[in-house]
Amino acid sequence: MGIDYFYPSESYDSMVGSVGTIIKNWDLGYYQGDYIYLLKNSDKIGFTVIGYGSCSGCDALEGCENQEEVDELKESIIKGIFWGTAEEVKSYITSDNANRWYFNDDEWKNIRPEILQAIEKELK
Repeated sequence: MGIDYFYPSESYDSMVGSVGTIIKNWDLGYYQGDYIYLLKNSDKIGFTVIGYGSCSGCDALEGCENQEEVDELKESIIKGIFWGTAEEVKSYITSDNANRWYFNDDEWKNIRPEILQAIEKELK
């Protein structure tokens, strides 16, 4: 008898995109890293970072064993989105305290100006 494998009904993109339009997203890493999302919903801008891994032991979505776990993960991801005006999101992105887990990564340091430019583009 084979092992049943659960295939999630959603991706990180679909989870994040369920609460706003994805303006731009970045993938920092290779077999593990961070997905960075910039969103828009009405007059609000959203920002979130989701860590991912290469296997079910180190990636939350791949580790889901049923739809209930996918739904719980989606709820957690949605709650983790920082929403605000463009200025509030820019301030959040440049706050070393709010993003201390990501700022040590060289790729993150390079991508931060791109994120700020994408927000500026939305203001035009």
